[in-house]
Amino acid sequence: MAKAKGNKRLIAVSIVVYIVCLIVLMPLNVVYRVLAPSNLPVDVLAVSGTLWQGEVVVKHPMSGQVSSKWSLHPLSLLAGNIQAELSVHSNVAELRSQLTFNALTQTLTMDDTNGFVSAGLVNRVIAQSKTQINGDIELTNTNLVYDFLSGESDQASGQLVWMGGQVNYPKGRNMASANLPMLVAKLSSQNSELQANVATVEGVQVASASLKKDGWANVAVRKAMIDLVGERWPNKVSADAVVFEISERIFTR
Repeated sequence: MAKAKGNKRLIAVSIVVYIVCLIVLMPLNVVYRVLAPSNLPVDVLAVSGTLWQGEVVVKHPMSGQVSSKWSLHPLSLLAGNIQAELSVHSNVAELRSQLTFNALTQTLTMDDTNGFVSAGLVNRVIAQSKTQINGDIELTNTNLVYDFLSGESDQASGQLVWMGGQVNYPKGRNMASANLPMLVAKLSSQNSELQANVATVEGVQVASASLKKDGWANVAVRKAMIDLVGERWPNKVSADAVVFEISERIFTR
């Protein structure tokens, strides 16, 4: 009897392993043709590899051609998780990260995330403000836990570093410019909100930003930033006083 039970367990495990292997080794282009997704925000140029190790090349007016490669850890599927090494590359941005998605809790964990965003891409995003920057933005040693069910970010750490350089910005009907030093944005999570505090390398706080689970983003600029730019402020306030603040909804749930 014991031997029969052991054989049944072995058969069950073998079936599960077979199904997992069948899924992860399935050609990705076959899966894409079966799903036939439509109304995507990007143009899909190429799909290759398998669900285990694959690559997708897409194109978007904002970022141009983007290549995304990943490598799954198949055994993680047995525990209900999807673990993968992800790399994203384009002429204007790069990203490398260790991803873990828990299907039961609907949480996504990004570990040891590094990359950069070029000034060109940033300028396209902020084009409506008529502001332009020089110098790339680097993302280093960043970790993030995001809950899809609640829309909350439970944990966040890491930093964004802007190398500094010339900034052109509107001033009345004219354009002005200033050379700014390197700025560092420390990432954190507080009250389930993703936050970034921006400071100089000397530790002077110049701005802060936050992103709420309902999609509202808030940016606050301090008097210290005005001082860095070299502009005069009409009122006498301390360097850490917030002199400009804007909120905008960047996505909806």
